[in-house]
Amino acid sequence: MKAAVAGAALLLLIICVFIAAATSILTSSGTPGGLACAITPATTSSTAGGPVAAGASAGVAPTLTLDGEQQNHAALIVQVAMERGLPARAAVIAVATTLQESQLRNLRYGHLDSLGLFQQRPSQGWGTPEQILDPRYATSTFYDRLVKVARWEQLPLTRAAQAVQRSGRPDAYAQWEPFAQRAVDALTGTCVPIIPGEQVAAVLAYASAQLGKPYLWGAEGPAAFDCSGLTMRAYQAAGIAIPRVAADQWRRSPSIPAGQEQPGDLVFFRMEAVGPGHVGLVIGGGQMIHAPNRRTVVQISPYQREDLIGFARPRLAAGL
Repeated sequence: MKAAVAGAALLLLIICVFIAAATSILTSSGTPGGLACAITPATTSSTAGGPVAAGASAGVAPTLTLDGEQQNHAALIVQVAMERGLPARAAVIAVATTLQESQLRNLRYGHLDSLGLFQQRPSQGWGTPEQILDPRYATSTFYDRLVKVARWEQLPLTRAAQAVQRSGRPDAYAQWEPFAQRAVDALTGTCVPIIPGEQVAAVLAYASAQLGKPYLWGAEGPAAFDCSGLTMRAYQAAGIAIPRVAADQWRRSPSIPAGQEQPGDLVFFRMEAVGPGHVGLVIGGGQMIHAPNRRTVVQISPYQREDLIGFARPRLAAGL
């Protein structure tokens, strides 16, 4: 009896630690907008050579390799577009614009009073110098003006950029479009939503409260669960709607690279004809909470196993 009580206490302590870790990690590691982009040098360094100036001749596709500062700025531009629900075309226009204007660097100087990534001018109503030198602010104000341009999505890139920037060299933006497109294509595949730590804690708290309950195919609680019924209800407890079955949860949630999974992420197993046949909730330390099968109960188990498919993180506004 004492051993059972001690074991239960230890299990509860472990779960509390995981929940606390989820709150801490996912509150502090995300960016202010709730999105993160995993950047590696290979992500945007799609052409040979070191960093070069952005003043290549118009009509000639420039080549460069983005360094860490440039990669981070490109990632932020893509990130802000995704946060705002803008199509990738907006990010392509913005990245190409900054490549021409500043070579993706947050410059504290420029022509006349131009500053920052987009070389925006305080005298032209773009904000104070301090605001313009904040890359997130500068990117947001660029998008604010871009979306007000009639039919901007259908315009040639140079016309869309010029409608925002009013540059003295309006045709120069076009030369950067191929590189900007490749960079955005790569980055949009690595940008994933960061779920606020309080919501992750709610997901894990709900799931941990179901430990020991029986598995029943098709069950969604409260007395019994199947695997995807458990994950769906756990996310509902945090105010996030996800699809009912594991295959749809897999298809409609952004994938997370192995090694970058966080507490609260979904982990999938056993690929079948229609998609994964099993799903659990990552709790940290290589462990998950899941409802395995009718022969057992909701439990904590390692997720590193032969039939592991991968990880995904539901969107905050996932459609059903």
